[in-house]
Amino acid sequence: METILITGGTDGIGKGIALDFLKKGHRVIVIGSSTFKGNLFYQEASQLNASDRAVYIQADLSLVSENKRIIKDIKNNYHSIDKVIFCATKHNNTYIETQEGFEFSFALYYLSRFILSYGLKECLEATENPVIINVCAPGMKGHVNWEDLQHKKSFKNVSFHGSRLNDLMGVTFAEKDTVDKIKYILYNPWAVQTSGVFEMFENPLMKNLMKLSYKIIGKPVKEGIKPIIRLLENPPNAFLSAFKMEKEVSLNMETFDKRNALKLYDITVQMLDKRD
Repeated sequence: METILITGGTDGIGKGIALDFLKKGHRVIVIGSSTFKGNLFYQEASQLNASDRAVYIQADLSLVSENKRIIKDIKNNYHSIDKVIFCATKHNNTYIETQEGFEFSFALYYLSRFILSYGLKECLEATENPVIINVCAPGMKGHVNWEDLQHKKSFKNVSFHGSRLNDLMGVTFAEKDTVDKIKYILYNPWAVQTSGVFEMFENPLMKNLMKLSYKIIGKPVKEGIKPIIRLLENPPNAFLSAFKMEKEVSLNMETFDKRNALKLYDITVQMLDKRD
């Protein structure tokens, strides 16, 4: 039995992955902000006769302190983690600052994944074939706005910008991993029919157009997670890889530039050090 940890595991893609691994007999730890959805997860786990293998942890992952609490709890309660899947994200239409002073989307979509990737590294290395899958959007063009990483000057293209940060984070994680054991996979699900994707559209007309579009081109969650499950169960040999659906993305793209990756790493560490 493996132990799987999933952020955003009470909804959408994350929940689909969680239920799949419960059905296969594994222990699944899901992290989410909604106790209501956490209870629904427990109910579905019970229907699968998997109550003893289902764990829900309530947390606001937009807060650095909450990410650190999660890391401490996992280390105290579990000897090892076999797989970590980052799915937690939320699209806002306006700038929202957390009580710790970070822009919400930046904190949840990028900073949380940075903290958990490094914070859970020891737990992952205690297993035979550890894997991290970061569900973001590799394979897309775009540049990092170094002058406005947290969208304080202009709140545009926040989700795409966050994905560029995750691309670079994956590069640095692999570069700094001297143990060479964890397989880090950046994964772009493209169009999957989840409710969260429409949150970024404030205009009702645009939101309805996107819903119609996703009905036509989007896959239901059950189908959309299949490539992710395959990658988790049979990861590539490389310690860093990227995929857009089932097609591998070239790491020679500008969005994976190593110099930019190290630059972002240093900036992120400085941000966290200032907070401490």
